[in-house]
Amino acid sequence: MKFDYALAPVITGVAIALVLQQFAVALSSTEATKLVKAVMVYGTGVMQAQGSTDNIPTATTPQAENLFNQAGKKYEQGDFKGAVADYTEAIKINPNYADAYIGRGIARYKLGDKQGAVADYTEAIKINPKNADAYYNRVLPRYELGDKKGANEDYFLALEINPIVYYNQAIKINPNDAFAYAIRGVFRADEGDKQGALADLNRAIEINPNYAPAYIGRGMARAQWGDKQGALADFNQAIKIIPNDTNTYYYRGIVRAQLGDKQGAIADFNQAIKTIPNYGNAYINRGFARSELGDKQGAIADYTQALKIINDADAYINRAVTSSEFRDFNATNNQALAYYNQVIKTNPNFAPAYYIRGIARARLGDKQGAIADYNQVIKTNPNFAPAYYSRGIARAQLGDKQGAIADYNQVIKIIPNYANAYYSQGVVRFALGDKQGAIADYNQAIKINPNYADAYNNRGVARYESGDKEGAIADLQKAANFFQAEGNTDQYQKVLELIRKLQQ
Repeated sequence: MKFDYALAPVITGVAIALVLQQFAVALSSTEATKLVKAVMVYGTGVMQAQGSTDNIPTATTPQAENLFNQAGKKYEQGDFKGAVADYTEAIKINPNYADAYIGRGIARYKLGDKQGAVADYTEAIKINPKNADAYYNRVLPRYELGDKKGANEDYFLALEINPIVYYNQAIKINPNDAFAYAIRGVFRADEGDKQGALADLNRAIEINPNYAPAYIGRGMARAQWGDKQGALADFNQAIKIIPNDTNTYYYRGIVRAQLGDKQGAIADFNQAIKTIPNYGNAYINRGFARSELGDKQGAIADYTQALKIINDADAYINRAVTSSEFRDFNATNNQALAYYNQVIKTNPNFAPAYYIRGIARARLGDKQGAIADYNQVIKTNPNFAPAYYSRGIARAQLGDKQGAIADYNQVIKIIPNYANAYYSQGVVRFALGDKQGAIADYNQAIKINPNYADAYNNRGVARYESGDKEGAIADLQKAANFFQAEGNTDQYQKVLELIRKLQQ
């Protein structure tokens, strides 16, 4: 079977890890106040010039707006008291004028009224909890008032709301800040801005050729967009600079597996597990690689270990499938079923045994029996997503398409980023004639896993059936490219043949 070595979803995690490290260093140094003040002052200029980038639009009168603009001019001229007075008048006219609260807070801070500044930023946040400017500006007065925990929270909330804007400011303050370029590049990659991400990460490396996080970020971006060899080169360089970074070995292992170097991948996952024995995802991916090399028993051991660490649908499903494959080589299917029966007889409340027996029954063609087992699992654990997913597959195969969709919806509620659930739901929706619904599901699956060849393939078919021939061919070409990269020659040839037919 084909396994999915996923890398893209951890890009944001890399950014957050780098931010945590940087912030810890910053707050422990004497430069903390200078750094935050510089960001705040620059942010003030942005706010005065163009308004908050994150405000919810609020209705305001021309009089209030005129007072706001007048206050901004007074601020720029150094008349902070006059600015406070005008902002106050604007707020009297429009009590929900978030920008006016922020402007008054900045002016109050300039006058030394830190408590008043914090109060104004807090009011702006009450009006719009997603106002990044308010959080940005509240960091410094909170920090200087001794509320380091609150400053820390504001810092990360601002980053969460609009990290790119934050690092735009940092780069304008210091154009040679490799860290800021690297982090902005990672966040740009997470938003799909390929050119911007690579430009930032390249710039970070140009500034500091020994800055390992920039190589890691660029490697992940390259992997996300299909440049596996480039990603491998970046991870190699990062490991040369920091030989003991566990996550880099894990990332490199995924890329090696995608390139077909399963032994190299296993070596990297071994290294990751050696450093972090509870690295659940490393066990899952090592299990993938072992299974593809024919080491079914080793794969089962890895999936089993992963199950002890994390509740992951892929771990359960792959363990069950690989276990059945392994038993196919050593016993008949009936003997395999007898094994699971014995486990349940010994421990009738052991839900995983019902789940695995359900998988075995489904493989033997007993879909109703499989559904009965999945029902038992769900009765014991209503939040066990793999049981809903497998029951959805069995229901679809029995023709109960609405029941299947209900199960896939439940999986998505429990695990919102499980691409296979969206994909399978798309298949059922297409079978029901809901082409647009199917396309929406495939869109979501591809958003979660940009390398999902089957999703591109099926979306291409759905687009063609909906009259979008150009979009269909584009999707099928992407599917062909991914199938070829995976070494799936048969599917690659089938898709190419379909493309040729559509182009006639």
